[in-house]
Amino acid sequence: MADVRLRGARLSGRRALIEWGLVAILTSLVVGWLALGSAADRANNLVYDALIRLQDGPADEAVVIVAIDDRSLQALGRWPWPRTLHADLIDRLAQARPRAVAYDVLFTEPEAGDPALAAALARAKNVYLPLLVDAPGEDGAPWRVGEPAAPLTQAAAGLGHVNLTVDGDGVVRRLPLYMQGGDQAWPQLILPLARTRVATPSPDPDAALPDALIAARPEAIAYRGPPGRFRTLSFADVLSGEVPPAFLKDKLVLVGATAPGLGDRYATPAAPHGELSPGVEIQAALLQTLLEGGGPRTLSPPWVLALSLAPLTLLVGGFLFLRPFANMVLGAGLIVLTLAASLTAFLSANLWFPPAAAVAGLALAYPFWSWRRLAAASAYMQSEVETFERDAPSLPGATLSSFRPQGDVVAKQVDALRAALKQLRDLDRFISDALRSLPDATVVADPTGRVLLSNDRARHLFNPALDGQADLAALFQSLGEPSWRRFLVAEDADPGDIQTPGGRTMKVAAAALTDALGQPIGHIVRFADMTLFRVAERQREQALQLLSHDMRAPQVSILTLLEGSQSRTDPAFERRIGDYARQTLDLAEGYVQLARAESQPYRTVVLDLGQVLMDAADTLWPQASAKGVTIQTPTGDEEYLVEGDPALLRRLLTNLLDNALKYGPPKGVIACTLDIETSDDGDLCKVRISDQGPGLSVEAARRLFQPFGHGDADHRGAGLGLAFVRTVAERHGGHVRYEAGAVGATFVLTLPRLIETD
Repeated sequence: MADVRLRGARLSGRRALIEWGLVAILTSLVVGWLALGSAADRANNLVYDALIRLQDGPADEAVVIVAIDDRSLQALGRWPWPRTLHADLIDRLAQARPRAVAYDVLFTEPEAGDPALAAALARAKNVYLPLLVDAPGEDGAPWRVGEPAAPLTQAAAGLGHVNLTVDGDGVVRRLPLYMQGGDQAWPQLILPLARTRVATPSPDPDAALPDALIAARPEAIAYRGPPGRFRTLSFADVLSGEVPPAFLKDKLVLVGATAPGLGDRYATPAAPHGELSPGVEIQAALLQTLLEGGGPRTLSPPWVLALSLAPLTLLVGGFLFLRPFANMVLGAGLIVLTLAASLTAFLSANLWFPPAAAVAGLALAYPFWSWRRLAAASAYMQSEVETFERDAPSLPGATLSSFRPQGDVVAKQVDALRAALKQLRDLDRFISDALRSLPDATVVADPTGRVLLSNDRARHLFNPALDGQADLAALFQSLGEPSWRRFLVAEDADPGDIQTPGGRTMKVAAAALTDALGQPIGHIVRFADMTLFRVAERQREQALQLLSHDMRAPQVSILTLLEGSQSRTDPAFERRIGDYARQTLDLAEGYVQLARAESQPYRTVVLDLGQVLMDAADTLWPQASAKGVTIQTPTGDEEYLVEGDPALLRRLLTNLLDNALKYGPPKGVIACTLDIETSDDGDLCKVRISDQGPGLSVEAARRLFQPFGHGDADHRGAGLGLAFVRTVAERHGGHVRYEAGAVGATFVLTLPRLIETD
């Protein structure tokens, strides 16, 4: 079954890669078709026109239009006017001395006024006339050139074509700077005017074909606003002399029709919806574009294709690694980024990147991939639900066979999956609750020792050993037990307790886990904390010793004195009775204090160990004074901060000082020092208490800190004071030790130093 499922998963993964590849290929082909073809032109034109309108700006003041408008038609008569009228205008313009004049009126047919017009052109010397280049020409010719009448052609400063190229939606966005056919090239009418101020492009030698007319060097027009932006003078006003000559001096003048009835009007990106621009204003916009260095430059087809495929590549790559929502956000972000890149390139670098192909690819790829993944997920979900219904164990009251989903196919699959997941969660909750409810720390491990499951008590016991990929070897090692395998095989024999570095006593029990065929699949291991139980056993033994021997001996001595013949009025009798009674009380008090130190919780505060030492010395001052003993304590101002129970630490130091006072000579000195010791685990506060007594033998020093332990043959005291000292020190994370010297005994107490931060 596992092999079949694994093979199914591999087939599913291979199929997903195949579908991903098909999505990538199909969407890339669509993007390439849109980027290199004309199918996306309408959408690109909408974006282009919007960007053109964002370039709204002032018109060049050097460009002036002399308009053949409705007022001129009313003043000078119906169109066409006699050519002598045009000659008079040219003479009037010549008097104002403009830099150059483009006269956008066709004079292709000879008329009676041609001599006068030719003479005016000859006098002006800077007037350029238009021509038309049409294809095809007459009698099978590839093109036909409509030039002005011969006298006008000879007298004009030059000729230029006025062919307008209209995009598929009827909008004029670009004009060819040259019309080329064979070895001939006709420049645009306004090119000579632009050359008076800037360099202009030359004809394209690679565009010429012997039998075809080519619109070469198309220049995108950077419209600076709607119609009417350029300085415009009425033809009649200029002709009548109402315009001061200084207004036209050194200007670039375009003469053309603006009256709606003359028909020379076209749609442009900058014109409001439905409004048409006169042809002469389009010529003026092209002239300003050339004067400003050129219009927006369209990226070459390879660049357009590459930039259109780049965001699609990112999105398709994200399909393999990101979640559906992240892919949706990525797709939307890439669409916004593509449009923003097109906008930035257009406005800052004067580059036109058509974004429609890229946006269309992004908008197509995400739903296409989502549909394929939804279909695959639906089939997988149906298969897995059926497998789970057949194989999964069921809890009482929770079976899939009684579930009846409703709705369409997807709704039924979702409902069935929801029911299966609920059963899985119930089963997982059942197992987790059973494991959690166990009273001891418990883990489940596989045959290699890797921990699979653990309860809260185990995490509390082994943290951080259970973090990450934990195994039984690491858990036993944290308890200070390297030989962990013997606890797994000793199911019948008792492997004994584990004494942890922290002072705990652990009891480990393990049971093998097997599968349905009886093959081992791991172990369940229980770690029982026996510390309190062992302490209780030890306290029981100590209590028995205390009651059967240590406390019994002074009581027997008291009874012996009471039954003896010694006079009860003898002061020695009362003193002995008092000594035996005090010995009994000391035993009881020492035992109670030791039991409390071993088992009860501590009240932890931050305190100065030097101050605690001084308090302990003050407590024993009366006894020391009576014996003539001097207790020397540190006198510096440095603080030795530790964290602990103040009452227990004070009693610990009092016991050490009392011990030194008890075994030291009269009129002696007890030296107490306090300093900082550096260790691998951090700084330690170290207290040294030295007396001038007889010291201890090696055997006495060995049992010194054990309960009821005494030094050599001297059995004064209960033998519990130093056991109390050791217990309190270790429960505070410290240590106490005995150091033999040339004279007397020295006890050294170390506690972790607490460093306070601001």
